[in-house]
Amino acid sequence: MIMTSDSIVVGLDESASSRAALEWAAAHAKLTGSVLRAVHVLDWPYGLDEADVVPSHFTGPLLTHDQIEALYRGRITSVFDEVRPRPDWLIQFARGEVGPVLVHQAEHAALLVVGTREHVGLERLLVGSVSHYCLSHAVCPVVAVPAPSPWAGSPAAGEAAPLSSMSEQ
Repeated sequence: MIMTSDSIVVGLDESASSRAALEWAAAHAKLTGSVLRAVHVLDWPYGLDEADVVPSHFTGPLLTHDQIEALYRGRITSVFDEVRPRPDWLIQFARGEVGPVLVHQAEHAALLVVGTREHVGLERLLVGSVSHYCLSHAVCPVVAVPAPSPWAGSPAAGEAAPLSSMSEQ
C-alpha cells in the first residue's frame, strides 16, 4: 500500500517501546493533520508465546494457525485502538522480517516511527535491532521512541527525585 508523503508509518507490537512510539506518532499525526498507518509485521511463529495459545490446563484440541492468527491480530488491534484512532488512520498486517518490511512500507511516507529498547550482549546478536535497521535503511526521517522509564511516574517526569527518597529505595 502506497501512502502519500503526508503519512506517518509506525511499527506496532505489544512492547512498551512500541506503545510509546504509537502514542508519539498519534500525537504528532493529530498536530500535523497527517494520516497514521500502524504496521504490525507477523513474523510467525515468534509473535505468540505458547502460554498465550495453549494454557497449561488445556486438554482440548489445539487451535489452528488461522485461529491463533485471529487472536493475535485482535490483541494488536486493541493496542492500536488505545490511541482512539481517527477514521482515516489504518492498521495493517504484513509478513516478513520486521526491519525490511517497515522500511519498505515507509518508502513514500513523511516519517517512520519505531519503538526502541536497549539490546545488550548476546541478545543484540540474536535479535538484532529493528530501530537500528530502520535508522540505517529508511529513505524518510525516522523517529526512534524509547520505552517509558521505570521512574517516569515518580516523581513527575523530568523532575529529580529528592535525595532522601532515593536513599530509602
